[in-house]
Amino acid sequence: MKRLPIGIPIVASLAAFILILLALLAGSRPGFMEEYDLVAFNTSGLGQNLINIGNDNDEPTPTDSSLCDGIGGFLGRTCTSATAAIDSLQSDIADRVNDIGNEVADELADRLGIHEFYSLHALTICEGDYAPNATTSGADRNVTECHKGFTEGYNISALLDHGLRVGPYRLTLADLGFTDELQDAIDTLNKVLKAFTALLIVAVGFTGLSMLASIAALVLIPHNERKAVLVNLILAGAALSFMVLSGLIGTITASIATDKVNENGDDIGLSSSMGTGYLIITWVAVGLMLVTFGYWLWQFLRHRNGKTMDPRGPRKYARDSEESGAYGDRPNMSGINFSRTRR
Repeated sequence: MKRLPIGIPIVASLAAFILILLALLAGSRPGFMEEYDLVAFNTSGLGQNLINIGNDNDEPTPTDSSLCDGIGGFLGRTCTSATAAIDSLQSDIADRVNDIGNEVADELADRLGIHEFYSLHALTICEGDYAPNATTSGADRNVTECHKGFTEGYNISALLDHGLRVGPYRLTLADLGFTDELQDAIDTLNKVLKAFTALLIVAVGFTGLSMLASIAALVLIPHNERKAVLVNLILAGAALSFMVLSGLIGTITASIATDKVNENGDDIGLSSSMGTGYLIITWVAVGLMLVTFGYWLWQFLRHRNGKTMDPRGPRKYARDSEESGAYGDRPNMSGINFSRTRR
């Protein structure tokens, strides 16, 4: 079978290392790969249960036009016109009330003293506001600050509570209606993300070593192919294992936390979403590392069957045969007696 080029694991491991490193460093500073977050919390509507503007109960009651049915002539026409004018005025008032409610909801986070979003990355928590505003579809994120998440904890509720306490209204999360189920979901997310980031850091390290070992194999294979293949197989396997483990923990945790927050935070205006960009680059990196591991596993099995990656063939065995044949034409001197005789 034709030999597979050694450039395959080099290119695959290099690409995997770049992607997994970007997944780790995303959000490490304000604005850097902000869209590649693991989980994002939308807090622009947090506390909407404290206001009651623009809901269905505030809609004006239409005027009963039957009051004018028994009046004829000029007075009847006048009554009908007045009723229509009142209905139109009430409709305009309702629209204005709804617009006021939307404006308040859009600026609610700022009025409470908190930001409109908080995004969780592998190493940090970033916060900021939406542009042009929170109610615009596909609004951009303007990051104002990023906190250390891995070393200080991914505690979203602590950041929110701090913002509320120093805000103009001196509120707490309990005042906004935070339930125990919602707090438990955020606390669990905080604990699991630390384990996830630790595994991701180890995965980055092993992926980098696998990349370097694949490059070094170009030089080592002609001298010691067995050791070079075995080392590459171990490093690629370790990198793949930690990448898959961190990817599963991150994906499952983000999915469960998002469902819990949306389920328990809807009444108070808190929502969350998973970062699709982060999931894409993570699992693409896993696929590339799988290619690298598969290549070295294939070469390991070939080597066990006596095949070699060196295009010049198994030089060790050729050298042994040459050395053994170099003395093949010498006469057999085993029967000669070299003992000295006395005279």
